Amino acid sequence: MNNIILIGFMAVGKSTVAKSLRQNIHFNLFDIDRMVEEQEKMSIASLFMEKGEAYFREKEAEAAKMVLSRNNSIVSFGGGLFLNPEIREMALRDNFVVFLDLNLREVFRRIRRNDKRPLARSLSFRELKALYEKRLPAYRLAHFHVRGDRKRPAQTAEEIAQAYYRWLDKEKV
Repeated sequence: MNNIILIGFMAVGKSTVAKSLRQNIHFNLFDIDRMVEEQEKMSIASLFMEKGEAYFREKEAEAAKMVLSRNNSIVSFGGGLFLNPEIREMALRDNFVVFLDLNLREVFRRIRRNDKRPLARSLSFRELKALYEKRLPAYRLAHFHVRGDRKRPAQTAEEIAQAYYRWLDKEKV
């Protein structure tokens, strides 16, 4: 499908980098979390509290399947979506998957400053680190790993764009 899919832990900047990447590669842009919020007419936090994580994960997977059937899109996954084996397999097949990573202390600070993730805000640094480490093996399956530390989103987006074009050249061979 030749989509570019951004995966990674919560609060690493996937949505922000995706918007920046769109300036370099003029693909359609999809943010799975925003799609679910629009469909359900409530925030992710409210969805988790009112309908539960299983319901959210189901809606998230439905949105991802719809988007992954398209071509030429930049897709920002929520932090846990790539853990779904079916979605992960779909994403890795014919799409360029990018693991966006960031220093965990910075992730912790971002979560503390933002009330969009009430469940994560209650986690200690040790608990957050354990969750990150649990997800890391799946994230490492991505085609490209980029760190966002001490970079502007535009710099990270440029790095991803260059890696995408190299990946496309390899796929054509």
